[in-house]
Amino acid sequence: MNRTRLALLAFAPLALVACGGDDPITIEGQWARTSPSMASMGAAYMDITSSEGDQLVGVSVPASIAARAEIHEMVPADMEMDDSMDMGASEDGMDHSMDESMDDGEMAMDMGAMVMQQIMALDLPAGETVNLEPGGYHVMLIDLAEPLAEGDTFNLALDFAEAEDITIEVVVRTEAP
Repeated sequence: MNRTRLALLAFAPLALVACGGDDPITIEGQWARTSPSMASMGAAYMDITSSEGDQLVGVSVPASIAARAEIHEMVPADMEMDDSMDMGASEDGMDHSMDESMDDGEMAMDMGAMVMQQIMALDLPAGETVNLEPGGYHVMLIDLAEPLAEGDTFNLALDFAEAEDITIEVVVRTEAP
């Protein structure tokens, strides 16, 4: 084997490592549901994959879209807390506590058999795709500036505990893509 070929083979693994491979966070399928004309809230959905493991710790949208955005989850109503309970951080690492006065922006909405509540962080296990979808985890848009209409787009900033923050464009749709 000649020296040039041997040198190329010796440095090939280093070149592959230097290229880095995939981004640490991948976002796919982002969309938001249209909202009725009198609605004050909306929701955005997407699939998030973290190659190294991380947490989604915050979300935000421009004021022209909504006053604020929060990470929410749907849980069975039997897990709803009464005034004497404070679940705090659970075994899954997420904060499930709710403020009884709801003055700090946390809220719970009774959806029959399910309750929606804010979470402070969404775990993103390494290599697993976490689905934000209707009936599960989602981004809640609170105090919409105007209804979300089919075909509209808006920017949604995602803040991660470890990875660089990412801003994505969200398309408003009547139904899931």
